[in-house]
Amino acid sequence: MRIIDGNIFEAMRLVLPEHRELMERSKQESKKRKQPILSEDEWSQMGYILGESMQHKHKIRITLFDPHEDVVWEGTPLIKDGKLHLQTYDGIRQVPLKRVVKIEGIK
Repeated sequence: MRIIDGNIFEAMRLVLPEHRELMERSKQESKKRKQPILSEDEWSQMGYILGESMQHKHKIRITLFDPHEDVVWEGTPLIKDGKLHLQTYDGIRQVPLKRVVKIEGIK
């Protein structure tokens, strides 16, 4: 019997369905990333880019954190009901500011 990755359950020939679910969940949890902590300089730079793009109606690219893979939205920013929204090709999306990790201007 060979133990792979130090997990005895993966080396067993017979695995109960409940254990298989736990193994899969454990693998998923171990692949999760932690959200980066942004410095004040990064926040101010993103604020500047956002302000410029809103003033001149330029498109931006917003990268949102996700534990498995980052999500990228592109569009024109606008303020609606005091909240940041992004006018994309498929409609208007509210930007979850707690998940923002990067804002770039598109030229």
